[in-house]
This record gives sequence, structure tokens and C-alpha cells, in this order.
Amino acid sequence: MDYRSSTAGVSGSHTGCRQIDSARAQELINEQNALVVDVREPHEYAAGRIPNAELIPLRQIGSHIESLRQQDDRPIILSCRTGSRSEMACRFLREGGLDNVYNLASGLMGWRNANLALTR
Repeated sequence: MDYRSSTAGVSGSHTGCRQIDSARAQELINEQNALVVDVREPHEYAAGRIPNAELIPLRQIGSHIESLRQQDDRPIILSCRTGSRSEMACRFLREGGLDNVYNLASGLMGWRNANLALTR
């Protein structure tokens, strides 16, 4: 399935960021090798994260835009605790020209509530 043509689990936002639910995020990870970028602080990341998530704290996202641009051929899912910080990061990356980015709308809280795997 082409993730760009499926809208199940994806919604828009007034910020222009595509909001994605945990189930759809898991599909993109499994089917499209999506990159998960965790924008929380290192101590939050160490306490539990989506498996294979890359840590780029929100305050540092600007210095990583070029390396993320090189991976824009695969979906980039931004995550944080509740979806707020990751939405700010999503908006910043979209304004920086990255198109293939999604915000995990409910963050790690929603991920946990969906009983999906976390790692430490």
C-alpha cells in the first residue's frame, strides 16, 4: 500500500502538519521504514521511547533539518509525550521544505494506550 494515497489514521491540522494516530504510525514504521524522531529531552527519551526512535530534542531540530531532508523519501514521524512539541517540530520541518512528515498526534501517551511496544 502506498502511504501517500491512504488517509486512514491521518488527519490535517490548522498548522499544516499531518496528524497520525498510533496504529497508522505503526503501519508506516513496518511497511515504509518510517523514521521516528523523538523531540523530547534526553531524560524523557531514556525513560521509554518507540523502538528505534532517534532523539533530536525540539531545541535542536533546526540543526538537523539538512540530515532529515536527506531522508525525506521515507516518512518521518515526530513524537513527544503528548503531541504538542512534536507538532511544533512538524510545523518547523514543513516550513523548512520537508513534505513527508507526520505528527504522532497523541504522542507517547497514545502509543502506550494503544499497547504498542516501548523500549528503554
